[in-house]
Amino acid sequence: MNRKNVNLTNGNDAIEIPQNCKNNFIKAMKIGYYKEFYKQGLITAEQLELLIAMQDKTVTSAA
Repeated sequence: MNRKNVNLTNGNDAIEIPQNCKNNFIKAMKIGYYKEFYKQGLITAEQLELLIAMQDKTVTSAA
């Protein structure tokens, strides 16, 4: 067993996810929801493109 891995679960160490990774994950989840809305016929292709473009601008401006 690798001793380094043992310390990750002792409650004293916290694994922190960088903010840019969190932002990218949220962006991917939103786009996934938008695509599912499109598949279900809840939004048009034009609306889907607009929503995805808005996500790209949001991530760029946040960086």
